Amino acid sequence: MKNKKLYFLILFIVLILVYIFFSMTSVSFKENVMMDYLFLGLIILIGLYLIFSKDSLNDLKTKNQLFNSIVENSHSVYIMINSKTKKAMYVSKNIEEVLGIRVSEKLEDVVFKILNIPVIKSELNNWDMVSEYVGQMIEYDNPKYNHQMWIKVKIFPFKDREEEYYVIQILDATKDHDRQHLLISQATDIKAREVKLNHITASSYDFEMNINLVTNSYDLKYFKLDNLYFGEEKRGNYKEGLKEILSYINEHDKELFYSTLSLENLKERFAKYELDSIQIRYRLGNEVKNNTWLESTIFFLSNRNKNTVSVLTKNVTENAESIREQNVMLQNALNEAKIADKAKTDLISTISHEVRTPLTSIMGLSESLLNKKLNNDVKEDIENINTSSHDLLDIIDNLLDPSKVGKKEIKKNEKQYSILEMFKKLEKTTKEYIGNKPVEVNLILDSNLPVVLYGDDKRISSSLTKILNNSVKFTNEGNIDIHVRGEKKNSNVKLIVEVSDTGIGMDNNKIKEIINSKDDTTGFGNVKNLMEILGGTLEIESKVGEYTKVTVTFIQKIVEDNKVREMMNNNKKAEEFSLKGRKVLIVDDNKLNLKVTKRLLEPYELDVTLLESGEECIDLVNEQNNFDLIMLDQMMPGLDGITTLNKLREINSFNTPIVVLTADAMEGQKEKYLSSGFDDYISKPIDKSELSRVLKKFLKNHE
Repeated sequence: MKNKKLYFLILFIVLILVYIFFSMTSVSFKENVMMDYLFLGLIILIGLYLIFSKDSLNDLKTKNQLFNSIVENSHSVYIMINSKTKKAMYVSKNIEEVLGIRVSEKLEDVVFKILNIPVIKSELNNWDMVSEYVGQMIEYDNPKYNHQMWIKVKIFPFKDREEEYYVIQILDATKDHDRQHLLISQATDIKAREVKLNHITASSYDFEMNINLVTNSYDLKYFKLDNLYFGEEKRGNYKEGLKEILSYINEHDKELFYSTLSLENLKERFAKYELDSIQIRYRLGNEVKNNTWLESTIFFLSNRNKNTVSVLTKNVTENAESIREQNVMLQNALNEAKIADKAKTDLISTISHEVRTPLTSIMGLSESLLNKKLNNDVKEDIENINTSSHDLLDIIDNLLDPSKVGKKEIKKNEKQYSILEMFKKLEKTTKEYIGNKPVEVNLILDSNLPVVLYGDDKRISSSLTKILNNSVKFTNEGNIDIHVRGEKKNSNVKLIVEVSDTGIGMDNNKIKEIINSKDDTTGFGNVKNLMEILGGTLEIESKVGEYTKVTVTFIQKIVEDNKVREMMNNNKKAEEFSLKGRKVLIVDDNKLNLKVTKRLLEPYELDVTLLESGEECIDLVNEQNNFDLIMLDQMMPGLDGITTLNKLREINSFNTPIVVLTADAMEGQKEKYLSSGFDDYISKPIDKSELSRVLKKFLKNHE
């Protein structure tokens, strides 16, 4: 169609050009009038076709539909009437939706009904019939509305040739009316609140001072005239007024008052946009009122670049004295609490030291014996003694940690540990717990796991022990598998431990009970809570009568990334290396502890010297200052470890590293000893991996 229209347009232009050309040049064309009319008529017909073609009509129709759509979807009704005949020429179809009037009604009656509303009729009497008319909002009863409707009428006169028309626009102004009504209500409410606030302010405060930071002026007025604290009401220059006010204030409080309310400070707060209200308390200075306390609340107000400060002040003498007494009582109670807390900490620390000291001997001797050739029965007994000692140490740490006594909170206690040793111990403990049941325990370690990790191995081991004990309890035959794998990312590893058994299983309700439980009623203890503390997760999968699989995950830091495979292929129980020729001095007042420490150092082929006091240590170092490392006990009679350390540091050319060796292993003690000047810290009972770490740090890497 478009191509056809284009052809006719080209033909139309060509015919016009031909007609003009022949009209100007051909005599025969001019003489033949009939031919002239026919040619001209053809041009006109083609022009009319182009003007009134179907495409043009469709375009007009589309525009008309668009106009109607816009009008009918608006909140306005449009009516066009002939000003002379008063007949309606057009009405928008949304009249029923907006005004509740059916289109079938006589439109003249509709117009008459609206224009004869008293308010509009009165306004129209004064209308010049030429300019645009805009009426005010009026109530209108629309039967379709469940609430009151408001409308606004506009009339636009216009002229088309000889005819005059009016276009009447009727707008639904309900929302505009509601907004205006709301604003009026809010303004009234704000005014009422302002009156109420002024009443509260006047009853709560004794006087008010307003400071204008643009004009640097002020005014001070009293709400209560029985106490004129700063003399008569006054106004004027603020700097001068501040000097007069300061003369009424106690000498000890003048600096506070001036630094807070000086003109410079107030302006600086606005410049920095520090506009939060502040309070100051101060005393009056004359002899009669020197025990009178005032409290001023300072408000910062900024509006249209007009910065003002409002200072509201009240008498708080009784409150100040009461608060002073309460502060004294609170300070006394705080001092008593600190004394009691220190006594508790000292007592627990002493008990812990006394209990850990014999444990040091038991664990140290048992570990040293395990390095010797023993028959299987003896070796198994010693391993059981060692395992039980470690369990007992965990119990002591939990019971005697002063940060947990009287509290339910659990904190992480992170350190380096061997992943192989931890899971081998779990495997062995589980086998012992099974007893004579026909249940096989299988430990499957991912061979690419890192060897040494940093984390709270005690909490992890405790959680896994509870899970394994539960598996043993509900598995009468078959197997229990402990599968450990890891996902490494940068310097961390995400450990995934799956404990699967062929026990009685459980249904979904039981699983939900376990997951949501916060106590020991489910048999899993507080495993979920421990996992949350460790930043880990707990998942349970089970089927009644077939199996249960418990999966825990937690993230640990990697200390040594040697593979577990390498450790498993190594028959030694711990990493040992020769330090032959290096000299170590051990100082401890307990002879048995000296023996244990020396036994633990034997695999490293060190030259070890043993002393029983700090005094002996100082004398020996003065004689022969040639030790490569000193390991010093803290709690010794006479000179304790810290005192001995300080005296050693005073010796000329002394630069030997000193490691504190102590049973004082409560939380925070390591930091205390390191800040005292020790180069490192080993708690008793001595952990072999910690001992190896310290020796490697100070001796192996400095050969």
